Amino acid sequence: MTDRHGSSAADAGGLKASSSSAAEIDYGHRHFVNLAAAAFVLMLAMLAVWAIKTIDEQESLRKCFSSGRKDCVRILAPPKGPVQPVR
Repeated sequence: MTDRHGSSAADAGGLKASSSSAAEIDYGHRHFVNLAAAAFVLMLAMLAVWAIKTIDEQESLRKCFSSGRKDCVRILAPPKGPVQPVR
């Protein structure tokens, strides 16, 4: 049974039962898009971890200052030993 466009009932919903539709899938492009999406998600995860660590460091520093301590910030001292002349 065919409709007014000449397609059969088996073609309903735009699904055609032919082997040519499987050949039309571009797997190279599909893999590239999946790889790009995975890289984007990984980048977002790394950004989230960095943001959480930064917020936690700032919060612990705020708590340290709020408690009245004065040694909250670590000051890096120069290495011990002979001083090299600057050229």
